[in-house]
Amino acid sequence: MKRLLSVLLPMITAGGLLAACGGGAPAPSSPPSTGGQAGPAPAAPPAAKPNTLTAIKVDAAPLDANANVWANAPRLEVAAKAAKEGNPDGPAVVLQAVYDNESIAIRAEWADPTESILKNAWTWDGTAFKKSSDEDRLMFAWPIGNNAEFASKGCGAACHNTDPDPEKWWMGSTSADVRYDNWHWKSTRTNPAGYADDQWWNILEDPNKPSSSRRNDAKESGGYADNVNDDKTGPKFMSSKGVDVKFIFKGEEVELDTTKLSPGAVIPGYILSKAVGSRGDVEASGAWADGKWVIVMKRALNTGYEDDAAFTPPKPVPFGLAVVDNGGGLEHAVVPDVLTLEWK
Repeated sequence: MKRLLSVLLPMITAGGLLAACGGGAPAPSSPPSTGGQAGPAPAAPPAAKPNTLTAIKVDAAPLDANANVWANAPRLEVAAKAAKEGNPDGPAVVLQAVYDNESIAIRAEWADPTESILKNAWTWDGTAFKKSSDEDRLMFAWPIGNNAEFASKGCGAACHNTDPDPEKWWMGSTSADVRYDNWHWKSTRTNPAGYADDQWWNILEDPNKPSSSRRNDAKESGGYADNVNDDKTGPKFMSSKGVDVKFIFKGEEVELDTTKLSPGAVIPGYILSKAVGSRGDVEASGAWADGKWVIVMKRALNTGYEDDAAFTPPKPVPFGLAVVDNGGGLEHAVVPDVLTLEWK
């Protein structure tokens, strides 16, 4: 089977994608407490059908990974496999979903021994800067409209990896009428600002450029911007809150002053703000603790935008999933099976 996101190279490195610094509180590995007086431990959430994410109806779909509603949502565990032969397989990812009359929320949890949140950060050695590191990521792919091939093949329907050169593999379609919605959560560039990058795939605009099939949803303002000076030798800004911050948010940036830096100081590689418009309509909240990520993505069932998949319960929806540990491109791992979102 073809693999999900085999060519996210430019999109993952340059795509445009939870509230302040790390999102909500870390979620426990056991089911969340339902409160009240002491008594028997709450029952574990029910197991899901194989390869089926069952969303349960609730009064209000939460962005909080510790909300009580998750105790009743079936847990689907799926294994992520290397997208490219020879690369290490990824972790098991546990998924849960809830929805209300307006929105759907998906909770994801997976083991990751390191919190990677320093993509393109600048490290000062006393005389010059060096840029390094990447970020952790999680991606959902949804067909926009009916797509029988995606329903039977999953993201293999969107993956064109027949060329012997992996650099030429691409994600998208060969028809302008076939499009895919991609929710791209990024631990450095979008998580601190409270959203996941909303993107879409279609035909290749340039046959010689594999990334040209992948596009960012439209935005009115906001999003992340590179923190780099004109000659690209270091950051242009530092934070008005000091030199020890992990993220710089729009409005907090001030001109870099290297006299305030000690060797080893790290300056974030981006200026962050939430994207406004279709590109920012997937809210997200994530936290890393005790060797794992726990995140929640929430979005309107129907955003009204043509570049988004619309959900109409009880109609089931096929989807694909990929996870990245401090990297991008072919370093991602994918769930090779066809996954299905159902409603209860």
